[in-house]
Amino acid sequence: MAAFIEALLKERLWYWLETKKGMDVEGEVNLGTGRIDLIAKTPDNEVWGIELKNKSGVGFGSTLYDQSHRYMESGALDRIFFASHAVDGLQNVLNGSNKPDIGILNQTSQKLCAGITAGEYTRETVDHAIEQALPEEFLNRRTSAAATIRKYISSKLDGPVADSKSPIPLTQAMTELQRARCPTEMGIIHVPLNLRGGVLYDIEKNIDPDQAYDPHILRDAELLSRETDPVFARREEPWIRHCIWREYGGLPEAYLPNVRESDQAFRPIDLLAFPESPDPTDAVEAPDLNEVIGVEAKGESSFGGDRMIRQLSEFLQTKTLSRLYLAVPQPLEEESLNVLSLHEELDEVGILAVDEDGTVSLARRATNMIPQHDGYMDRYRPRKIGYGDITLERGQDVISPFVTEEEAERLKNSDAAEYAQDLLTDNSELADTNGWISATFSNSLRSPESEFEQGKKARSYLLKGRSADPYHDSEDPFENPSEMKQGYVRLTITDFEADGDFALKLHFGRGSWEGGYIWLAGDEVKQLETVLVSLETISGGEVSGQGKVLDLETYPFDHAENEPHRISGSSGEEEPLILQITSSNEDNVFAKMRLGEGNAEGVDVELTKPQWLDLLATIDILQTGNHRELPGEYSSYPRIGPSGEDTWSLGTDIEKQNNPDPLPET
Repeated sequence: MAAFIEALLKERLWYWLETKKGMDVEGEVNLGTGRIDLIAKTPDNEVWGIELKNKSGVGFGSTLYDQSHRYMESGALDRIFFASHAVDGLQNVLNGSNKPDIGILNQTSQKLCAGITAGEYTRETVDHAIEQALPEEFLNRRTSAAATIRKYISSKLDGPVADSKSPIPLTQAMTELQRARCPTEMGIIHVPLNLRGGVLYDIEKNIDPDQAYDPHILRDAELLSRETDPVFARREEPWIRHCIWREYGGLPEAYLPNVRESDQAFRPIDLLAFPESPDPTDAVEAPDLNEVIGVEAKGESSFGGDRMIRQLSEFLQTKTLSRLYLAVPQPLEEESLNVLSLHEELDEVGILAVDEDGTVSLARRATNMIPQHDGYMDRYRPRKIGYGDITLERGQDVISPFVTEEEAERLKNSDAAEYAQDLLTDNSELADTNGWISATFSNSLRSPESEFEQGKKARSYLLKGRSADPYHDSEDPFENPSEMKQGYVRLTITDFEADGDFALKLHFGRGSWEGGYIWLAGDEVKQLETVLVSLETISGGEVSGQGKVLDLETYPFDHAENEPHRISGSSGEEEPLILQITSSNEDNVFAKMRLGEGNAEGVDVELTKPQWLDLLATIDILQTGNHRELPGEYSSYPRIGPSGEDTWSLGTDIEKQNNPDPLPET
């Protein structure tokens, strides 16, 4: 979800607290135990801490419990609140189960286990500390696994020790375990946001301070024990940003195109304001009637330096803005004028000054510009500037997207079959009288593939065929399967560099215990291309390389002995291998690949014509371009099925089954 959602909720809540509740508010305040989103001082001198999220705050990966306890431990708050447009999850927890944070229990218990194993403390000492630190009611509460928290912790203390876990001091561990408790002291504030299905409705009631929906306090917070007063910083970015949003409205942390060399097509600007129409397309179509105003805010601690100059310059380069301002605390007004005067490329940039009372004044007027772009391309999708992946109710389609160099590469080759047509060649003069192109073989081996810097997976293919898979179809792992698995086999293509040569790894199988792999470098890759591009005019050919294959006839089913047979990683030894590729006239089969020589060894798979053409295009582009130029609109590497389309939506179970049902027609 677009980053502006949480930032917008914060500005709207801040505005409501100060205008409707008469509170003094500050953002991103350091409490000593963490930086909280908002601090509000009430008229009767209570200090509220408010943590905002654009999600429910509970569930896997949430940090709300830990954050809340740290803030309460600071001694700087009278009350603590959670605020969001999505509050049902936390409401249900606080009003019902009070379920603990299993993630904290799990991680901390494993660290204690590591400490026990290392001899830093005994199991008895840990058990005693837990009984002293955690209430009996909490320890007897049941987790989602139906065990009590006491038993859950005990099971983790019993080991084994995870390699990634280091011992933790006992007192720190007890503090962390206490933070797994649901923070029942917390109140809840609902900040309405009319966002449904990725569409933002009633836009003015979301981005206009004076029209915005009012937040509501749904649950009062319990009174805490405050010992200190938090410090407000009226010359830093949070205050500057808020005062500008209060003046102009709009989208905080809005998205603009990223002109820097990066695989991320967008970057945030502190504020995008829309004085007339909230749709940036209107400013491109009718620049005399509509504007898009960009503001970058700096406080005393972030003002100046090359980074600020570079940011402003790059925002101008996007050609998406009608005006661009630098907003600074009032004491930096004169210095801002001097800094900008030294950079001709920033002549169009204006300056806004904000004093400690929140008054915004114009120090230098920005030059009016005509925006040329109302959006940007992001992984094949046009996105509206400011809103990113959020769609506007009644918003127009993007008509003039900014295209970064990286996105242009993605758009370069839209169709694999079309690209591959230009590669097809008749190399039949290299074949023997049977139409077979032979390879030159060598028994000398390079260093194993695992010793080179590992490349990035470029493509996978879901191929019909047979594979050596000792554990397929829920077979008893102690019985030798009578035959190779028949069904679908994954072929994964990875490119890397080996001793200065372009190298290609073809891994047949879904993991370490299926099929095998062969990798090629230099002339071996050229031989692979020679065969593949000629399959319409030859019977087939072979390619030499090195790698590993599973052989069911020699595979040991004793787990104590099978590690040297593992396909992935450094286990076992590579050997010279031959990949055979033959053309086919069978229905829906264009070519066949065979890796391994024995009847129960390696793989024997089929390629359809769309898969063959995609493989041709992929191998050529990997040598002449980069992964972004690979054909198709995919957010990550695809698994190309027989039809030439991605099949990840089918899951991976289809690769585990013996004789699975045919793929659904597309």
